[in-house]
Amino acid sequence: MSWGSSFHPQAAQDLYKLAKKNKPLGKALLEIHIPRILRAPYHAGRRKHGSLAHVWGYGFAFQGAAYRILYTIHADSVRFLAFGVHDVAYRRAEGRA
Repeated sequence: MSWGSSFHPQAAQDLYKLAKKNKPLGKALLEIHIPRILRAPYHAGRRKHGSLAHVWGYGFAFQGAAYRILYTIHADSVRFLAFGVHDVAYRRAEGRA
């Protein structure tokens, strides 16, 4: 199945800022992590609990920091809500979900 994607407007800004600040991180996000989620969103991440129970989280480490991509899954698409280091990404997602 081919998954479409969309970005919450502020999630797009998150991604832009991360990529601008750290070009290797931006490249990894665009070439490895986002495509991995889009290939199999139910398997790439884990469903969250509590106030974010409808959100999925995908985690990865880059240069010693824990990053998260938070997204929701719809019928045939993935909507990205937040990108960032662990705690920051969760705080952002709570306001956007």
